[in-house]
Amino acid sequence: MPEPIARRIGRTVLIGQLVAIPVSLVMTAVDDAFAMNLLIASIYSHTIGLSCMAGASVVVPRFPATDGWRSRLVITVQFFVCGAAGAEVARRLCAFMFPESFKSEQPVVSWAIGATIAVIVGFVLATVRHLRARVLSTELEALQARINPHFLFNTLNSIAALIREDPQRAEAMTLQLSALFRYTLQAPRAGLVTLEEELTIVEGYLAIEQERLGDRLSCSVEVEPGLRGVRVPPLFLQPLVENAIKHGVATSVGGGSVRVRAWQDSAVVHITVDNTGIGEGRRDGIGEGISNVRERLRRTFGKSAALTLRHGDAGAQVHISFAPGVSP
Repeated sequence: MPEPIARRIGRTVLIGQLVAIPVSLVMTAVDDAFAMNLLIASIYSHTIGLSCMAGASVVVPRFPATDGWRSRLVITVQFFVCGAAGAEVARRLCAFMFPESFKSEQPVVSWAIGATIAVIVGFVLATVRHLRARVLSTELEALQARINPHFLFNTLNSIAALIREDPQRAEAMTLQLSALFRYTLQAPRAGLVTLEEELTIVEGYLAIEQERLGDRLSCSVEVEPGLRGVRVPPLFLQPLVENAIKHGVATSVGGGSVRVRAWQDSAVVHITVDNTGIGEGRRDGIGEGISNVRERLRRTFGKSAALTLRHGDAGAQVHISFAPGVSP
């Protein structure tokens, strides 16, 4: 998700100043003019840093972190070009501001220093970005593996029972099951998906469970207009719906209901999954699915994301909230 521009600029300026201080100390060892050296080093550092930040804001979103070496190579080249350009701007600016005291070295020397520093920073940032994407991908693969095997077996048994009784329903159920597993297999490479895509797979999952449980399950999905295009991590909602059915509805003799709602309050998106009935093991709320989804939401949306589990006499509710325009 896009990070607020003011926050990015502030972070870039802070890092630039931290880099400028030791550079100015090294320069002072030669001519003892600390104040002037600090000012010149700050101009170079901020100009190079802001140039690289501006270039990265255009280049980085076009290359997913999962691209591996290709993504890192492109980002490193972008930092090289922006570093050289920023160094040249800083050189000319210092020569204009301090015509008598600033010793303007040969342009190629300035370009080389700026580009080298920028390349090192760019490569480190691109590598960290790639490693972070790999961690998230591994978590998704683990989430794939935990899709309930009993759900698969029960669904296949239901399809087998329907083949003679109602071939069209059996075919529809098979296609829904195929779509669910295709989505889970593609999720690690998908990056962020739209809420529309996530809800489509949730609705397909609910349709399968509706066929299995019959009148014992009633369900509904209500989404405020305009929210279906919000970008979210894949497979963040389906495990919560699965838990609601497995630990709530399926364990109740008379069945129950599952309701998914999504709405926006100011800049915050809210999503709830309500279910009637509370099964054994649900009350602690520390299951692998809940903790996995909570952590992935926080890594995607930062501190703005929250996932809470509430219980009542009639059932349980999972409440998710996040600001879609904020990233960690």
